[in-house]
Amino acid sequence: MKLKVRNGISRLLAGLLFWTGGCLLPACAGSLAVNLENDSFDGASDAYYTQGLRLTYAPGTAVSWPKKLLPSQYQPREIRPRYFLGQAIFTPYEIGRTELLEEDRPYAGWLYLGAALLSEHLVPESRVQIAERLEVSAGVVGPSSAAEEAQRWTHRLFDTYDVNGWHNQLRDEPALLVSYARKWAHIRPLGSSGLDWEMSTTLGGSLGNVNTQLVSGLGLRLGGDLYSSFGVGAMQPATLAPEYSVRSGDAGWFLFADWQLRFVRRDIFLDGNSLKESHSVEKEPRVTEWRFGAAFATGRYRWTLYHARRSREFAGQYENATFSGVGLTTSF
Repeated sequence: MKLKVRNGISRLLAGLLFWTGGCLLPACAGSLAVNLENDSFDGASDAYYTQGLRLTYAPGTAVSWPKKLLPSQYQPREIRPRYFLGQAIFTPYEIGRTELLEEDRPYAGWLYLGAALLSEHLVPESRVQIAERLEVSAGVVGPSSAAEEAQRWTHRLFDTYDVNGWHNQLRDEPALLVSYARKWAHIRPLGSSGLDWEMSTTLGGSLGNVNTQLVSGLGLRLGGDLYSSFGVGAMQPATLAPEYSVRSGDAGWFLFADWQLRFVRRDIFLDGNSLKESHSVEKEPRVTEWRFGAAFATGRYRWTLYHARRSREFAGQYENATFSGVGLTTSF
């Protein structure tokens, strides 16, 4: 039975590669990005959301087929695809203990593959920039996510302490997540300094057995040529670097800060498996998160550094989760 489930997941992931019908080969040109988040970057021990890794490929060409399914106002707009592969790891606070920690969150890993469609346009009468992102991901939660192996390998590499509770992790479950987000941004010049500033709001939500939630957010950016890096980021249980698409050869930078409020209906990493008996905790229905950071471009490379702080996600959580991230994007 387990083999059939894994084979089914493999076919689903392979099919998802062609979801947008765009080019997947580097020969088509575009960009490749890697984003890594870890709570150890702040000097903390592994706890709660402990690590996230995501690779994203952005083709250099837009796709036209979605316009056949969308209202007429989308016809003149450019719709761009993204393809990504990621892994997220969650652990309780005391990972050195072997017994089941019933009052703490479960050990859990999530391995996923997905695709996204992005659209941006300007409303001339109000000078408001609007960005939209529709994202679909499929994968697996449980031992097949290889989260245990990834964490143990990292700890051996840096010769740190043992992790002893992974035998208590969530069981294998196919994972599907669909999310949509829309961002409204006002971008204005900052006097005659040559800099721009942006104030934005974001609304969205996600649906699936991984996570079902509604999200609202506020954001602020300051820097040069903000129009070339305008976009709405992916919305998942993990936090990811803001999209930064400065053209190859350009130099640019910006500082950013944003705040997010999530109304959570389901979170598999706290509620446990959908149809199997597993460890679970009582989740908090509202979760806030804020982060701040900087992004800058050097030739065809773009770097993003940020720090995030997430409020308590379940009853009895010892402290807020904190982590930092680094992103690198290269154009070709």
